[in-house]
Amino acid sequence: MIPELEPEDFVAFLADLWRERGWEISVKERADETRFVIGERGDGKRGVIYAFPTTTATVTERHLKQFVAFCRKRSIDVAVVATQGAFADGAKKVAAQRSVHLLDRATLAETVEEGGFEDVLKQYTETSGLEAVVERLQALGVPIPASVVDSVPDFGESLAAIRAKLDRGDGDDSDDADASGAQADSAPDSSGDPEADAGVTDRIRALSSRSLPATVIPIVLVVAFVLGAALGPALGLGGPFASGGDDGLDVSAVSTASANATADVRWNAKTAQALTVNGTTYDAPDEQTFLLVRMNVTNRADSPTQFAQSKLAVEVAGERYAHQPLDGVTGFPSAGLFEPGESREVWTVFSVPADGESATLLMTGQLDVRFTRDTTITPEATVPERE
Repeated sequence: MIPELEPEDFVAFLADLWRERGWEISVKERADETRFVIGERGDGKRGVIYAFPTTTATVTERHLKQFVAFCRKRSIDVAVVATQGAFADGAKKVAAQRSVHLLDRATLAETVEEGGFEDVLKQYTETSGLEAVVERLQALGVPIPASVVDSVPDFGESLAAIRAKLDRGDGDDSDDADASGAQADSAPDSSGDPEADAGVTDRIRALSSRSLPATVIPIVLVVAFVLGAALGPALGLGGPFASGGDDGLDVSAVSTASANATADVRWNAKTAQALTVNGTTYDAPDEQTFLLVRMNVTNRADSPTQFAQSKLAVEVAGERYAHQPLDGVTGFPSAGLFEPGESREVWTVFSVPADGESATLLMTGQLDVRFTRDTTITPEATVPERE
């Protein structure tokens, strides 16, 4: 599957794919934020890609019927509907009957591979070194403010400035510094020599707001995080920041569907020995810990869908654990029933072994679910106060 793209990038990517196939392209924006990518070829053929560029879009049967009528009226030879979201079952049926090609992110990935269009996709997915680091940290659950990335106009220039400071060894901006001598005396040694490691630490410590441009400082902090706990204390960042968290449980989730998911679930999690909900404290059983998972669930289907708490489980060391009921409270109001297009937050709790190293959230029912880790969601157990 191709990665999620910004809406404008998704449309541009579709246009470039057709250019690679010999089409002359124009793009028309529609009032509902969809796009028509219109193509003409030298042999007289005409084609249109009806693009739904957001991941929240659901292409319905009505959309397909309207598009088919449009293509018939305009004598379109090649009709395509593409989305980063999902296709309703009715839309798939109409497309099969009317020879309309459907492209979701999974199908587009196959198109890229079969056509050898990796270079086209790379233009829209290649990230800078900083962006890759930030994406990795965010995947680990570390909140990296957007301002950190936005404050650095050019990562390459910033990295070059950092390297120059490290090479000088003392943070001195003067032209009189003996750069060659500093490199010879304190260049890092891959042998693991403690003195060599100390040289790296000393040079990192020497970087300051006085000797570096302000835009470079965020990069130093991010790089220090990636290097780990050994350099964290040297920068005064503290152990928990450098080690990436203090609960020790690595939590992931397994999706049962991709772009065509019925339920789109953005989630975040934390562990706790006790939870307090509306003034009542619940303690985890002996030798266990609570795993609290809060989710923003969106029903992408055209009909009501039940995202049931009883169908969720967590797997730790090969054992599955159902949710842990808390007396008198629940994070799944209305039994997890979601109306078409409805989004709301729910939460659930599991009791898992306290010495567990990793946990996997999964759906045991037949519902097609796409899980996406979202560190902006605060994992907490809350219920409205009764009046």
